[in-house]
Amino acid sequence: MNRIYILLAVLFANITLFSLASCSDDDNGGGQPVIECVRTTDPELADSTFTDATVGQLIMIQGTNLHNAVHVYINGQDVYFNSNYNTSTHLIVTIPQDLIVRGVDDSIPLEIRVETTHGTAVYDFHVIAGYPSLELYKADLPINADGIPEMVPGQEVTLVGELLHEIEKIYVTDLDTVPLFEITEYALNADRTEIKLRMPANQIPDYGIYMVECYAGTAYCGFSKSPMEPEIFDVSTDMPIPGQKVVIYGKYLTNLTSVNLGGEIDIDLTQVVENDAMTELVFIMPDELPGEDSNGLLSVSTLGGKATLPFYRYEWIYEDFDGHGTPMAYGWGTNHFGGNPTWGWSPIPDTCPITKSSGSYIYFDGVTCWWDHNLTINSKAAPEGIDASTPLSDIELRYEVYMHEPFTAASSMTSTIKIFGREKKDIAIVDRVTGQLMPGEWMSVAIPMTEFAPDAATYGDLCKSDTGGDNFTIFLGYDNTGDNVIIAYDNFRFYIKKQ
Repeated sequence: MNRIYILLAVLFANITLFSLASCSDDDNGGGQPVIECVRTTDPELADSTFTDATVGQLIMIQGTNLHNAVHVYINGQDVYFNSNYNTSTHLIVTIPQDLIVRGVDDSIPLEIRVETTHGTAVYDFHVIAGYPSLELYKADLPINADGIPEMVPGQEVTLVGELLHEIEKIYVTDLDTVPLFEITEYALNADRTEIKLRMPANQIPDYGIYMVECYAGTAYCGFSKSPMEPEIFDVSTDMPIPGQKVVIYGKYLTNLTSVNLGGEIDIDLTQVVENDAMTELVFIMPDELPGEDSNGLLSVSTLGGKATLPFYRYEWIYEDFDGHGTPMAYGWGTNHFGGNPTWGWSPIPDTCPITKSSGSYIYFDGVTCWWDHNLTINSKAAPEGIDASTPLSDIELRYEVYMHEPFTAASSMTSTIKIFGREKKDIAIVDRVTGQLMPGEWMSVAIPMTEFAPDAATYGDLCKSDTGGDNFTIFLGYDNTGDNVIIAYDNFRFYIKKQ
């Protein structure tokens, strides 16, 4: 009997020790955590794993014993994760948009580290901020014997782009991308947007391509020995009022020889302001305007060539209140002056504070109440100078607006415009470039026509959908009455964006 008690005691002791060991294993998570791979959360792509990712990307960390995670580190930085999506085999995390990456700080570890209650798993992983790009290059070119700026051996050049991280190699190719020589002398700025390099002390090709190989990809930018041909992407206003600031946007806008309006007006180049990036030109619109017989172009000529953009296209005008607009039946409204005299409206009074104009304009002057500062035009016809097949996504409604003083009684004030019978409310009374209300100055507004008619595919579709009647209206909107508002509108036109 004593022997039986002894055996039972030993058995119970072993059971107790086994139970304690089992509890200890549970507390420690059941084993060393291991990261086996990283993939997307899409179950159909479960077999597609990767070791590189981009900031902002949602990733699934896959392995064993990953439960009870306490911290997740990417590039040595503690990142947030939702513990509800943490199992023994998976952990889901979004790589933060502001994660510091290699290239910004070359000392950070390229790894994912998962710390759990029962151990740590580490996995080699490379996060990039995005893919590199080059927009243009800058160089102060010396003048050659023919009086033309020209790149020379040893020339200092600045490449301008974005996300120029982890540069591995910079070289120059010909136009067939055959490597010609490597650039070994270069420096990168702090925010990785500019590379200042020195051309080698040998012959420079007439035309070539800068190639910048980075870990995330290759960026490239064409160049020429002589100045590059200018490009124009946009202009702040294509029908400016005299005295209004005009900003031209593009590339290689330097070494100017001419800025011309409509083939008729040359801007004084001493009054044109360039920026260091060669992407903007600024001038003040002169008192003279291009005529109806002008070529309808803004042109910028440089030592590298010539670029143009539509400017004062009279065939695109809907209404400029000077007789260039399309036919209408009649119009009416409240406290307004100006416009085509044949409409029978009151002329602009001498007390009007607007001192700069391109002729007549619609002008409202009065204290806001329940029905004021508005214009309704009946049966306004469509401009015929636009091809019916033009995609509506390529067309903007543009107009100029002037507000003499800031409003105070109202906390917000907007325009409601109806065109072709399609109305858009809550249009901000701000300049399209600055995004600000500029009291006492003409401002330019541009609205995609797709915001007026999202169901129309082409200009022809828009015209066909116009039922006539009161199809062109201007209303001033506000959330409180009592302001004495002096506001004017001019040069309503359609603008076809350059493709």
